[in-house]
Amino acid sequence: MVEPDSRKKRRTIGLILARGGSKGIRLKNVKLLAGRPLLYWSMHALRDSGVADEVWVSTDHDDIERIAREGGALVHRRSPEVSQDTTSSLESVMEFMKVQQPQCDVIIRTQATCPCVQPTHFKEMMEKYEKFSYDSMLSVVRLHLFRWQEVPTGESTRALTHDPEIKPRRQGWDGELYENGAVYVTSADLLRKGFRLGGNVGYYEMPRHFFVDIDTPDDWPIAENRVLKYGYRPAGWSEDKKLPTN
Repeated sequence: MVEPDSRKKRRTIGLILARGGSKGIRLKNVKLLAGRPLLYWSMHALRDSGVADEVWVSTDHDDIERIAREGGALVHRRSPEVSQDTTSSLESVMEFMKVQQPQCDVIIRTQATCPCVQPTHFKEMMEKYEKFSYDSMLSVVRLHLFRWQEVPTGESTRALTHDPEIKPRRQGWDGELYENGAVYVTSADLLRKGFRLGGNVGYYEMPRHFFVDIDTPDDWPIAENRVLKYGYRPAGWSEDKKLPTN
């Protein structure tokens, strides 16, 4: 087991992948959400958490780069090879590490599309990562959903999470943990081997009211209402200050 003191000395890099060519919502990372570019919310929460030695944004777009630098982040201009619709997040992270951080020890990654993440989430997750000597961690949210198996039309489905003849009361069921995509912590060694998660894997449960993800235009007004109530406001916040996107 790695001694806690030695783990704390490791170089930790915060990273947000923010490509310009999003398909579901055009240029969503610079689109204003509650008066700020979408990228603003998670970037400032990660920066102000203090868990990373440096905070980087990996992008291929000029406006995203500008917003990142205005928020105090460093910028990696990713290559065209990892800026495609088919590029995986792992490929983008591996390129970033190879070019910018070949000697880093830990990558803590969040997404612009999870704008309700808070500095405390990063802090508590990293504390758990160090305390229990995890190799990787993911954030999860607890949901009380009754899942059913998808089958061809005409065939009989079956319940996957419960006995349909004895449906449990919500209060009497712990629910299930779902990966929410908000935060990932992974050792650089695992990432270099091509694994986003692996080894001794832990999870950090985020309160459900902070769970919001943006994939389609229909998600935008829901996310905006949630951010107005739960989004992180850094020092110097002003409701009247509008940041331009171009």
